[in-house]
Amino acid sequence: AKPSMAAGGSTIVDVAVSDGRFSTLVAAVQAAGLVETLQGGEWTVFAPTDDAFAKLDLDAQNIGSAFSKAELTDILLYHVLPVRVSSVEAKASQGDITMANGAIAGLKFYDGSLYVNDDSKVIIEDVAVSNGVIHVVDTVILPPWPR
Repeated sequence: AKPSMAAGGSTIVDVAVSDGRFSTLVAAVQAAGLVETLQGGEWTVFAPTDDAFAKLDLDAQNIGSAFSKAELTDILLYHVLPVRVSSVEAKASQGDITMANGAIAGLKFYDGSLYVNDDSKVIIEDVAVSNGVIHVVDTVILPPWPR
């Protein structure tokens, strides 16, 4: 059974901070200076868990020093769409999508699951927050996506 995430009137950042499975993501967002950005606006975030970052030997202690601020910003914005997109809408719009950093990613629905760039599987869909939606992914989404 997949654990549910309580969101209510919380922002994307509030949920990531309070959930406990996103300490690396939170540290990266803080190091990149994106906290205020992700507390406002309307966003869809494909949020990697701590386990997803661990596949790359990254954690809350080392992510801020593993990349420059510009690199972290680019990596993080490659996990974000600048509009609210539900899993139903994502499944209906499979194919190339433009992420918030301007780079192309690929959405695919395969074997009952939604994927970004073939290897990043959405493991929890449609966590509604006050300023968008979170889809939890099991793998950090890495560019570039081949056209």
